Amino acid sequence: MKPHDIFNLAMRLIGLLFLYQGLSAVPAAVANFCPVFPHFNFRSLLPSLFLVGWPLLVGMWMVKGAPWLMRRAYPNYGNPTVGDPKI
Repeated sequence: MKPHDIFNLAMRLIGLLFLYQGLSAVPAAVANFCPVFPHFNFRSLLPSLFLVGWPLLVGMWMVKGAPWLMRRAYPNYGNPTVGDPKI
């Protein structure tokens, strides 16, 4: 495996950890938003969404391969014109 592939695998594994973090926070967020009482607690809606939402968004971005971060880390990877003497 090349360093690019190892870095890509590490990014995807970290993304899976973020997804797990976000999904494991769902029961706590639901219990905070919808308590045992028959009314909803709308003051806790934004913190509940933040608790669950940001790890899920970051996790999905990293599982997709974090394209911006991969281009930043390896700018010339997969570019066939770099180093081509015919150009």
